[in-house]
Amino acid sequence: MSVNSLFPATASTTAANTAAQATANSNSLISENTFMKLMVQELQNQNPLDPMSNTNFIAELAQFNSMNQLTSMNSTLKSLVSSQNQSALSNAVSLIGKTVQANGNSFSFTGGNVPLNYSLPQNANSVSLDVYDSSGNLVYNTNLGPQNSGSESFNWSGITNAGTTAPTGNYSFSINATDASGKQVTAATYSNATVTGLTTSSSGSVELELSNGSTVPLSSVTNVG
Repeated sequence: MSVNSLFPATASTTAANTAAQATANSNSLISENTFMKLMVQELQNQNPLDPMSNTNFIAELAQFNSMNQLTSMNSTLKSLVSSQNQSALSNAVSLIGKTVQANGNSFSFTGGNVPLNYSLPQNANSVSLDVYDSSGNLVYNTNLGPQNSGSESFNWSGITNAGTTAPTGNYSFSINATDASGKQVTAATYSNATVTGLTTSSSGSVELELSNGSTVPLSSVTNVG
């Protein structure tokens, strides 16, 4: 009979069984309580002829300390994010009913001229603008020629390529620009719409519901009218 057979289980086997049971009981990360149980099981079931070394024991204590600090940090961050989101939600309430400019390319047409705002990161040798209806059909396009870097705006009167007035509804636009060598220049486009409501994303961040049918993050707002 071997010496090892005198002991019901080694520390590693018992710890492994405890860990497996903990995993089966929960899909979450190992808890502080479970970690301590694992350490006690290891100490109780270790082979006295081959006990855990001080180095290994200290290493496990260090792991426990690190896990405890990470758990505390995670709890603090969650509390901070929740507090920030609540503050952002409170501030966003005041935007309901106001016209905002946000990153995006959607807009509503109800008649008259509609300013389509965009910004070029560098000088462009050629710039064109396309307008699409809610189904993605091209209804209007025009060449704007060369333009310098910076903010630009085009007033669309609602006249389509067919010479008719576009029906009331939601539309979108895109800017196609190239530099002198024909390389694409990516323009930033902006939506101007009235804030009709508030919502939150899956991550808890505040989003604005706009009159043009789009929803944009509060952080994307660049101007309030």
